[in-house]
Amino acid sequence: MIISHRYQFIFLHCRKAAGSSVCVSLARFLGPADLQISALPETLQEGISPTARVRYEAARQSGQLLSLARLAGRRPHGRALAQAIDHAYRPLLGRKPPHAPAVRVAAAFPREWASFYKFAIVRNPWDKTVSDYFWRVQRLGRPPSFATYVEALMAGHSLNGVVPLAFHDNWPMYTVNDQVVADEIVRFESLNDALPDVFQHLQLAWDGWLPRSKAGHRPVRCSNGDRRQAYRSFYTPELESQVGRLYQQEIDQFGYRF
Repeated sequence: MIISHRYQFIFLHCRKAAGSSVCVSLARFLGPADLQISALPETLQEGISPTARVRYEAARQSGQLLSLARLAGRRPHGRALAQAIDHAYRPLLGRKPPHAPAVRVAAAFPREWASFYKFAIVRNPWDKTVSDYFWRVQRLGRPPSFATYVEALMAGHSLNGVVPLAFHDNWPMYTVNDQVVADEIVRFESLNDALPDVFQHLQLAWDGWLPRSKAGHRPVRCSNGDRRQAYRSFYTPELESQVGRLYQQEIDQFGYRF
């Protein structure tokens, strides 16, 4: 998530919908008082410095640890910075500040919420679930199958922390009382076509730079060569139905189809 006073926008960061990539791209333009909560390690990896506000608030939270992590390089420094900001904003935004529900963001930043331009990115839930699965199991020696993962998600079982039960659903991140509250919803499927208009609205020059943050963890299966439809090969009819029930509100709102 980003709250920019310089450009008066709030980016609501939905999970597994290119949010980290967009955060990093936007980070280049942020002003000293702007707050970036998402994708701080990825931002530092691209050589982009955090804002003065982020540095100040992270130092207040864990200054000594940050100083040591900075000496170890960009990657550990980025992780330490993200952890410090995460802990600083949990009391206001809940367990997962980068992906905070809209209702928590509105309560924590009422003035900005009332007047800033708010936007988010949504993704076909069947595709998003496959991406989320591979992100969650990428470091496991013996990962559960995709079917086991979906069934656990349906049943409310975390599989020892593998399944993100508390924050798997993006719907609360851009809705309040089941009503969309973002001024602009961009579809992941047409992201490159939509971003120039978003940047123009923010009065930023779109140069086409969108790093592939958090990419590369998912294998591609597509017999017809269409990578956009590769997620379908992971589904049985029953799994398709289960994911459809899990994310029915988002599917109905945006007309997604399997």
